[in-house]
Amino acid sequence: MIDKSKYICSVPFNYTEVFDDRQYLCCPSWLPVDVWDGKSINSSFKSNTANEVRESILDGSYKYCDEKQCPYLSGLKNNNHSSKFVKKTEESIKYFKEKSEIETVNFCFDRSCNFQCPSCRNELINYYGKDREQVEKKLDEITNEISSTVKRLYVTGTADPFYSKSFREFLETLDSKKFSKLKSIHLHTNGSLWNEKMWNRLSAIHPFVTSCEISIDAATKDTYENDVRIGGKWEVLLKNLEFITTINTIKNFSFSFVVQDSNFREMKQFYNIITNYMKGSKSKFDVFYNVITNWGTYTEEEYTEKNVANPNHKNHNEFLEKLEEMKDLPFFTNNFHHLYTKPQEII
Repeated sequence: MIDKSKYICSVPFNYTEVFDDRQYLCCPSWLPVDVWDGKSINSSFKSNTANEVRESILDGSYKYCDEKQCPYLSGLKNNNHSSKFVKKTEESIKYFKEKSEIETVNFCFDRSCNFQCPSCRNELINYYGKDREQVEKKLDEITNEISSTVKRLYVTGTADPFYSKSFREFLETLDSKKFSKLKSIHLHTNGSLWNEKMWNRLSAIHPFVTSCEISIDAATKDTYENDVRIGGKWEVLLKNLEFITTINTIKNFSFSFVVQDSNFREMKQFYNIITNYMKGSKSKFDVFYNVITNWGTYTEEEYTEKNVANPNHKNHNEFLEKLEEMKDLPFFTNNFHHLYTKPQEII
């Protein structure tokens, strides 16, 4: 076991997720502390609450972090070291105390998506009217307030960048002169609208899109269309994957799978599908499995029935057997480290 108190997680010192009326220094499932001060993105990032979170990293307590949810902290428990961690020394402590500015911003303030995935929402969401005006206001704030320091943009953790009209137009017309330090854009999408025609419309961002995450959660048409990805078409996804995986400017692909009772038996099959698509690719990739989170869409009873990672779940032992079958696969990453008897690699 690696002692977390001897390492500094760099994420809360340079990263922020911006929602419509909330702001976080990491994934809110991993670090659920809202630092929004009601004023601006920059002032929230430097608020007293934000500084308290960062102090908990520096003092080694990590008291605001959910170690079971965070794949990097749970990985440390199993002797796996992520590049996000820096060895704690007098120099590194001094560096992080003096330097905390937004380098990476995740756009989470538009929930528009063409899917109605039960693990995420109970209805189809498409922002328009006042909701869209609020999104445009946030985009203006980002452009005018922090574009001079931002090096990485994540679009998006709460919607689909190709379906959200606001995000799509932002990407189509990205002004690289305003984002003078921008080095990369990370796209997080369900992949259903990412075809060649759509990609050609976004030529302004082609030089910057170096990584992406495609959320899929299934390995069969039935599970995909009728259970986990309501609104999606399996054949459309597969056709788009053929195109997406050939984009040579993307150096890092991640294919994600939210594990739940209805799909855990397809984990290995999903892995095989993805590795087949990436066969021969020079890009790095991982197949990431994470435990289902209740974002308010389930009752407590429903969530208990869905969460097969819960030791009390009726299918938990079978789930562990499926994990055991996959533990040595080279591109398999996950946040189930606390369930293993042997260490797992994380990236």
